[in-house]
Amino acid sequence: MSETITVTARRKQAIWRMPRARLLVNGAEHPETGLEEFTLTRTRYSRADTLDLTLALDRTQIPANGLWFDLPASKNGKALPDIDVTLQMRDEAQAGAQWTTMFSGIVDHVELSPAETAVHIQCRDYLAKLLDMRVLSGWMNMTGADVVKAMITDAGLTPDVTMKDGMVGQFWQVEHKRKSASSHSRFQTAFDLASYLANMTGCDLYADGKTIVCAPYPTAIQSNTHTLTYENAGPLAPIKMGASGLRFTRDYQIAKGVVVHVTSWDSRQRNRVEYYWSAEGGSTKKAESTGNLHSFTLPGARLDLLQQYAQQKYNEIVAHERVISGQIPGRITLAPRQFMQITGTGTTWDGTLDVDAVTSQFSWSGGFTQQITLRTRDVTKDEATDA
Repeated sequence: MSETITVTARRKQAIWRMPRARLLVNGAEHPETGLEEFTLTRTRYSRADTLDLTLALDRTQIPANGLWFDLPASKNGKALPDIDVTLQMRDEAQAGAQWTTMFSGIVDHVELSPAETAVHIQCRDYLAKLLDMRVLSGWMNMTGADVVKAMITDAGLTPDVTMKDGMVGQFWQVEHKRKSASSHSRFQTAFDLASYLANMTGCDLYADGKTIVCAPYPTAIQSNTHTLTYENAGPLAPIKMGASGLRFTRDYQIAKGVVVHVTSWDSRQRNRVEYYWSAEGGSTKKAESTGNLHSFTLPGARLDLLQQYAQQKYNEIVAHERVISGQIPGRITLAPRQFMQITGTGTTWDGTLDVDAVTSQFSWSGGFTQQITLRTRDVTKDEATDA
């Protein structure tokens, strides 16, 4: 008696993604501290990008000269040297994939847990150099670009500044040796002053490695635009989305209209200047349209500076009207100041939105995911939609 058994099986599923990460310390890998997980927060807000790391400590690999994060005390009261860190990723499922730098910065805080053989590290990108630099004395009659370049250079970094020219009057000089009335200036740090000048000219200020960039916000083109999948085949079929926990939000207080009012005065000439900005444009008289009024003061500013400031504040406020957020499978090349297109929702959220914030999380157990925040920074899109 014979018996025939037929076994069928599917072909082995191809590996779609194999994200890998590595940490470089002062340009080199350290086998004694293997990377277990990280959380990387990058935004286009007025802050430094941050990196939180968890490393596994291999006691058998500790070098004779000690752990790289345990620096000896400096002599003669000198400051400790920076510990430079670089986080890189690549997708090993892709043939020939190269390492892509996700973050470059300096170590801020270290926590060693010997019992758990673990190290927890907190880092900031190189904007930290401007955030930690105090502003102390005055600069006279220089362009905003010149002031920003001087501060970045003084911080030991490379400036890449593209700003509109024009004298900016009296600003503040970075000086390490003096401490004259620093607490009385509204620009407490070099970052405060640089971000203020950037905002006034419609520029973003951010770190690209050891280069500090101050440049106008980019426009959406094919190379910097990602796609968020969304397919709705009808009420009886499940919606196919490229994100989990996808949320569309809208602030109707902003949707009802926004009017920005900026006031300046010159005490010497006893002159007061006002300027308004709304969806109708700018005017020295209050706009006829209704809306929520947002008032700001800018002492000593000329009218042209008020116009720039009012428009900038208006754009910042109305960008919060529509927001899309959700968690997506990690994309190594995704970063703030890029764009993401979503279509097929059948709502006014369809379109190309700006990537405002990306929080990347990686672990060997949980994989690689990103929490994204998308907004519309081009205010003319909403004005066209609501017309």
